[in-house]
Amino acid sequence: MANEFDWVDGRALPTQIEAEMERLVVYADAQERKVSQLQAALDARVVVERAIGILAERFGLLFPEAFELLRSAARNSRREVKAIAHAALERGLLRPESPSR
Repeated sequence: MANEFDWVDGRALPTQIEAEMERLVVYADAQERKVSQLQAALDARVVVERAIGILAERFGLLFPEAFELLRSAARNSRREVKAIAHAALERGLLRPESPSR
């Protein structure tokens, strides 16, 4: 009974498998880098969105206005928006206001 691998010589198949495995490793590495980049972007977005929400609440701004305030601060200090948002949150400059009792 013939099978689909009858034409492959015994040495060629391991070489083909090795080449395919190498391609899969390269692909997996690329996917891992992409996932890391996406996670970093998501993490940065969470920080920026939190800062925007606090600015909007504290100063009665619309979200686009609060973002523009962050963006302006970033531009003026030649830093990234996510760095400004992170620093402001870390230093306690942006804390949600406690509800008044």
